[in-house]
Amino acid sequence: MEKPSRDFEAVLRLEWDEYLRLEDPPTARLEYEHGRLIVSPTGANAHDLLIGILVSIFDRYEESAATRACIAMSEHSFFMPPGERDLRPDLGVITDQRKDRPLPRKGWIDGAPNIAIEVLSPSTEKRDRTFKAARYFEEGTSEYWLFDPIGEAAEFLRRGASDWEPVAAVEDRYATDLLPGFELSLPDLWRRLRRKLGEPA
Repeated sequence: MEKPSRDFEAVLRLEWDEYLRLEDPPTARLEYEHGRLIVSPTGANAHDLLIGILVSIFDRYEESAATRACIAMSEHSFFMPPGERDLRPDLGVITDQRKDRPLPRKGWIDGAPNIAIEVLSPSTEKRDRTFKAARYFEEGTSEYWLFDPIGEAAEFLRRGASDWEPVAAVEDRYATDLLPGFELSLPDLWRRLRRKLGEPA
């Protein structure tokens, strides 16, 4: 039997309590939107490695900060709100008062991340740029970062009056007021990704 392509997305009908009883399969990501179970494939190598690099960058920033500066959570559930929607960004960053409270050992985060980060892939790019972009904005996310690991491109969007507004990195470095002292070097990011992939740096 031929294996299904990684470039798919299935939508099924499911009640919220049924959704909460599901266990994540090893090769798919589950999300939920008003009675619809959305099943997407896990990422390819470049996609997953880039997420790992971003997690390490946030971990290093957190360790260097004098206080608990943020919480970065990879592919974690954000109920927006509970009973209606569960979105799982590739990386969700919490910077508001929620970061100062103990998190449950198990469970989810109520509300949207302050910074939602998605690593684009052919199977999910359209949804990341449309549906998920709209939902993050509606639910109060302050910034939305998009990374293309194949084209080595990054987009940074900040909340505007009625929609996302693009913000350019300055000299290939991105900083945000949400993370004091944080700076993301894009050349270093792509160099680290190429090294992990075994490609010329």
